[in-house]
Amino acid sequence: MKHFTIGDSELEALSKVAIFSQLPEKLLKELFENASAAYYLNQTDLFMAGDPADSFYILLSGEVHLTILTADGAQSLVRIVEPGESFAEAAMLGLGTFPINATAMPKSRIVKLSKVMFEKKISGNPEAALHLLSALIKRQQFLISEIKILKSLSPCQRVASKLLSLYESNKWKGSGNLPRCKQTMASNIGIDPASFSRVLRRLEDAGIVCEKQEVIITDPEKLRLYCAGFGYIFDDNKLLMSA
Repeated sequence: MKHFTIGDSELEALSKVAIFSQLPEKLLKELFENASAAYYLNQTDLFMAGDPADSFYILLSGEVHLTILTADGAQSLVRIVEPGESFAEAAMLGLGTFPINATAMPKSRIVKLSKVMFEKKISGNPEAALHLLSALIKRQQFLISEIKILKSLSPCQRVASKLLSLYESNKWKGSGNLPRCKQTMASNIGIDPASFSRVLRRLEDAGIVCEKQEVIITDPEKLRLYCAGFGYIFDDNKLLMSA
């Protein structure tokens, strides 16, 4: 792990994070002037379930995996945090302890903001505090809604919507190897990793074919229509329920 100073380029990236996007530039600089920023060369645990939630984090580059332990002691991937996202703020402000584990993947750049510093900086600015609270509530509601929607979909629908999301957001060109291993993607959408390949082979009618380790969207419009058939549309870089 190597520490680095938060400069203008980092502040610009932080200003685009959802919960900070409406903050005045002066307050944004003050908020992060003493924050911890680190570059993780190797895979590193940031916190474990049950640890005191005394900070929250912003991912500038790389990946962070949020996981839980299943009843049999296995790690189950809950979510992959991507650059430009904050995480653990709800635990810090509400729960008091982290409910899940967070692991920084190699070559990740992460900013850590302590609860003490966060509260000190916003206590004298009611307008900023109100904005941040509103943004945090909206984010929490979105995550809860995302989980509920995910649980309502069949395995085929989950895989199809995930592939469409990756394709439409330009994170994957729609052919070749997937941007993450199948096991990681399967865990991310809540299906058994052993079933992932079988599910892919059942999506030929949705414009998806598999050739060994490669996945190909042969007909993007057919995939869009398939996803729209169970209520999903792509908008603003995310898949949303249309009704």
